[in-house]
Amino acid sequence: MTKPQSAICAEGGDFGLFITLVLADGDTCAVRRVLAALPDMTEAVAEQAGEPALVSSVGIGAACWPRLTGRDAPDGLVPFAPLAEGGRKAPATPADLFLHIHSPRHDANLMLARRVMGALGAHVRLAEEVMGFRHMGKRDLTGFVDGTENPEGDERAEVALVADGPFAGGSFVSLQRYVHDLVRWEALSTPDQEAAIGRTKEGDEELDDAVKPPFAHIARVVIEEDGEELEVLRHSMPYGTTSENGLYFVAYCADPAPFRKMLERMVLSAGDGLHDRLLDFTRAVTGASFFAPSADFLESLA
Repeated sequence: MTKPQSAICAEGGDFGLFITLVLADGDTCAVRRVLAALPDMTEAVAEQAGEPALVSSVGIGAACWPRLTGRDAPDGLVPFAPLAEGGRKAPATPADLFLHIHSPRHDANLMLARRVMGALGAHVRLAEEVMGFRHMGKRDLTGFVDGTENPEGDERAEVALVADGPFAGGSFVSLQRYVHDLVRWEALSTPDQEAAIGRTKEGDEELDDAVKPPFAHIARVVIEEDGEELEVLRHSMPYGTTSENGLYFVAYCADPAPFRKMLERMVLSAGDGLHDRLLDFTRAVTGASFFAPSADFLESLA
């Protein structure tokens, strides 16, 4: 059976590290060697740190896929297409590689990241590095539980991983970093916040359809097709400082279409004239898409 990269289906740790990189000009042999060694490197650092839950994955963008792998790209791997309407934006930002590390310990994450970045050296340029953390259990900084409907158990692999073909065990990855306007959000009453999300704040219960507004976040992103709800596997985490904070959103999926449909329902008002009310209080500042191949595929790049 094709082995997926370890971070994809693992339950999220208390700390996450999200690193986006741009390839430098020139030969990519050194980068390929590092990517091929990532699974073994992760196991070695996990043993050194005494943290068996340390996991990692790397995604490769459409623009650099042929150059880096020398192979045809998976069907559906395309550059992130930006969206904009009425002041709401989902921008596309430069990124060739996405390194995702998570575990129960920030120090273990950083040990692995430093080793990987040291090996990559001048062959890459850092686009962004964000350190995420678990907040108040599994709550976003808005105070609401994040990822309530995330798949669990065996369903995580069913949702996230390509089932067969040459890219079996791989996953399409989409990311966005959101910056929250918490001052404006916290000025809302709890009922108004709940109306924007579509769930109760304290008990994390979905509002009844009779009272849930059609602009509520979950009313926009919960989409059914042929009687089945579209799903993605989220690895999102809060991040930030006192000056800027928000949510780092990461979605893994066997097919890139579900995420795209959800995002369009959030940003665009075509069809019903509505948009996701949550976007009145948070804005995306990055956007990129990748394919995270199986560990076997990675190792073949050496």
